[in-house]
Amino acid sequence: MVFAERELGGFIRAVTELFGPEQARLAADAWVDELELMDALPGPSRRDWGWVTVAASAQLAARLNTEVSPIPSSNCFGPTGLA
Repeated sequence: MVFAERELGGFIRAVTELFGPEQARLAADAWVDELELMDALPGPSRRDWGWVTVAASAQLAARLNTEVSPIPSSNCFGPTGLA
């Protein structure tokens, strides 16, 4: 469980620093959700626990991506979609 605590703690600190405490709370929930979805607990190495963080990071990225309004392509490219 030491690896799990370290992995989750590092993940929360990084998300807090980059995106703030609200996103860190959501990311921590996503991390726990991803752990619960696993068929078995990760192995005894830090690398094994990193997969939980990768999955939670994907959720964070998807959430942040939907919160940012994309620039319509018509504002960036010509009528054919190419510059």
